[in-house]
Amino acid sequence: MMRWTLRTLVIIGMILPSLADAGDDSIDHAAAILSAYNKWAETTNAKDIDQWSTFLAPEAVFFPSDGPALDSNEAIVSYYLKLFDDPNFTLDCAQSFIEVFESNDVAWARGTCKATFSLPDGRVGRGSSKWAKIWVRLESGEWKCRLNTWNNN
Repeated sequence: MMRWTLRTLVIIGMILPSLADAGDDSIDHAAAILSAYNKWAETTNAKDIDQWSTFLAPEAVFFPSDGPALDSNEAIVSYYLKLFDDPNFTLDCAQSFIEVFESNDVAWARGTCKATFSLPDGRVGRGSSKWAKIWVRLESGEWKCRLNTWNNN
């Protein structure tokens, strides 16, 4: 009886890791990234910097079209705090493409944004941009933005 139990444990030990991998393949990572992105866009327009910053991966880097690289989460938050101080600032964004790498822990996405903002003379301005992002999946399973870059149309 002891041999059968040991053999069963060995077989179960060989099967369980493959079941865990199969379960991971069944996760729709692109849908999870799209959901995270949509929630992030909502927090942008709510101007909730505390919630907004939770979508950043550790050591995220942003390349805004209007200035130098933002190479720390603190620099990124500072940049967005200035945007959020603008009473006219809003974004209408769409993520149009997501590709998840075979490893299921890195993805890239692209999309577009329409922005509304205050001009220096007090008038309301509008613009549009296109962007690309790199997403990473943390050990917790959550997808976070590791790299973001955009240019104005």
